[in-house]
Amino acid sequence: MYSLAQHPDIQATCHEEIDELLRFRETDDILWEDLSHLPYLSMCIKEALRLHSPVPFIQRQLTQDTDLDGFLAPKGMLVNIIVYNIHHNPTVWEDSLEFRPERFTEENINARSPYAFIPFSAGPRNCIGQNFAMDEMKLVLAKMLYRFTLVLDPGHKVEKLESLVMKAKTGIQMKVIPRKPA
Repeated sequence: MYSLAQHPDIQATCHEEIDELLRFRETDDILWEDLSHLPYLSMCIKEALRLHSPVPFIQRQLTQDTDLDGFLAPKGMLVNIIVYNIHHNPTVWEDSLEFRPERFTEENINARSPYAFIPFSAGPRNCIGQNFAMDEMKLVLAKMLYRFTLVLDPGHKVEKLESLVMKAKTGIQMKVIPRKPA
């Protein structure tokens, strides 16, 4: 919601996509099968997860000796994977601090390593609930954007507080303005 409130033009594109999906419906109910018809909203969610990684790091214990770019890391060693740094690596993400949902078109996804975007971890120990979490985020955000426009409070400065889970130090203040779908 924060990233969409920061970028009204991108939020407007999401409004259009959701309005088109629900245009001829008698209710604003979004069905499970509708979620696949919101590709731009999905790209926005993924880009927000990249830019504002909810879990800034993960830790793994090596199960075997591993060569890490010429450094031999022994079996049993704890390795910290700084997800935040991976998601902001300028060699992978051009203008890495900018919100650009198009980074998550199928073509762009296929052009980079599958380990360049890991908000739910990766490999055999990734989050088993990641698909459910993505669908839940998409559903809640679609319902919200269908009814409202999100506007940041210009007088409130958002500061990141890095901890086990990334959050805003003093919260995020925004207005939720009712809208009429197109």
